[in-house]
Amino acid sequence: MMKHSSIALVLLTLTACDADKGGAYVPTDSSKELCLNCGTPTQVVDLPQLENVLLSQQQRLFVTGQSNLYEILRTSEGHTARPLLTEGTGCSGMAETRDHLYALCAGSAGPTDFSGLYALALDDVLAEPTLISQISGMTLPNGMAATEHHLYVTDGPIAVEPKIVRLAIHPTDPLQITEQKVWLSTFPEYPNGLAYRDDALYSTFYLPGVVGRVVRVGIQEDGSPENTVELAQRGIMDDLHFFGDTLLVTDWQASALFQVSLDGTLLQETAPFRYAQPSSVTVAGEPLFDQPMLLVTERYTGNGLWASPAFEQPPAAQPAR
Repeated sequence: MMKHSSIALVLLTLTACDADKGGAYVPTDSSKELCLNCGTPTQVVDLPQLENVLLSQQQRLFVTGQSNLYEILRTSEGHTARPLLTEGTGCSGMAETRDHLYALCAGSAGPTDFSGLYALALDDVLAEPTLISQISGMTLPNGMAATEHHLYVTDGPIAVEPKIVRLAIHPTDPLQITEQKVWLSTFPEYPNGLAYRDDALYSTFYLPGVVGRVVRVGIQEDGSPENTVELAQRGIMDDLHFFGDTLLVTDWQASALFQVSLDGTLLQETAPFRYAQPSSVTVAGEPLFDQPMLLVTERYTGNGLWASPAFEQPPAAQPAR
């Protein structure tokens, strides 16, 4: 195991980035189109039952799984996963706001109860996650998204009462949750993944035995939800992630990915079974990778974090005659 000084050196290298990117990879050439089918995915780290991946504003990379919350570090030999919870407990959704990472991890009911809300200060490279709250009244706290003052959490996909719950963060103390309330009841549909952009939440809903939907729910000025707007239909989907003005969505049932515009236009998709039941997706570049990479986690029939080139590579220059 690396000593603290070694860990700090690696983390400080990774956090020396432009925080204005907001955790999302931004290509220097805006004309580049994301490539979902470039190359063959290769395994970055071999970890069981991964659920979520998040790239922070400091370009720190985190994944959650059935065994722990991990930070993915680049080493001279490739990449390694640093477990952050000493208890070795399972975790699901993650979100970032106000220089803190929030993660849903095992609560009082055991390893599949993700009602424990942990927070990690991202400006301290050696900080450890702290349990700050226990979420009540939820069957399976799962997807999570954040605004400056709120966390939104989906209760699905096996909830007794499927819904999206809103947690209020104290205005001056990011380690204090002041309120929990049901923000949107979604029955008979079950919400799963969750993302936030421009006063709206985007989620993957599933009506058992019927259809899955990618939806947008606006947040009104008084904080209440607007009517749900459907963007796309699929089978069973998991998490989703913004890439520019588009959404990358994991098609868990088809073991594939697809990309849609924010008006619901299908832009591209992978062939079925390119991945094994993907659970989340993001894009990361330097300093974690030499080139921009599409990162995908797998769950149940798959395992680990997988990477493939995010953009088509120009053909190699031919030597002059």
